[in-house]
Amino acid sequence: MSLFRTVEVSCPVCEATQSFDMVFSVFADRRPDLRTAILDRTFQIQKCGSCNAEFRIEPEFTYVHLKGHQWIAAFPADGLARWASIETRSQNTFDRSYGKSAPKAAQNVGQGLSVRVTFGWEALREKLVAADAGIDDVTLELAKIALLRGAPALQADEDMELRLLAIEAGEEGELLQIANLRFGDKMPVEVLSVPRTLINEIEADTEGWKELREEVSAGAFVDMARMTIEPAGPGEVTG
Repeated sequence: MSLFRTVEVSCPVCEATQSFDMVFSVFADRRPDLRTAILDRTFQIQKCGSCNAEFRIEPEFTYVHLKGHQWIAAFPADGLARWASIETRSQNTFDRSYGKSAPKAAQNVGQGLSVRVTFGWEALREKLVAADAGIDDVTLELAKIALLRGAPALQADEDMELRLLAIEAGEEGELLQIANLRFGDKMPVEVLSVPRTLINEIEADTEGWKELREEVSAGAFVDMARMTIEPAGPGEVTG
């Protein structure tokens, strides 16, 4: 089930204390409205009762969509440096809930779920957009690598990330709208229109992409950032 708990938070603008219904889990099969809110970027947004400013709490919850075959542990963007330890912790959580350490009935449900870890709202949203479009998220990350190979300036700044925003119809077929944006932000610096045929080409070239595919999908954190961001050491892990 979807779980919320009322907590006290400070408005990031005026620092006034606010009561906030913090989400701890989303079960999208029973609450499709919450899934829609993630996609339209309105989920976990609240208006301050003192200064009237809108603010959004960073994600830290589990997202389960049985029909969509997704189990996602969503974390704040600033947790990315600890992706390795968070990935391990999240896999253990899944194992207790639906995996090898769960009751047999729960394991039967979990067999059909992909286990993922994301950091920041746009990374979580991207997983939902890709699933809706029938795009394998591993192949999507390989497509981003292909784009960077052709235009390395796209990630000249290490604070930038590429995220799939939508799929749109083009004159010669579907186009992937991929944004180059500041990490943890939703406002793109630029948006690239990439033919969906790139996805098909990568999937057809199994040998050419085999090594990178294995590296990108080596754990629940399926993101090309796992190849470029050295995870924090044990002494740096918090939370």
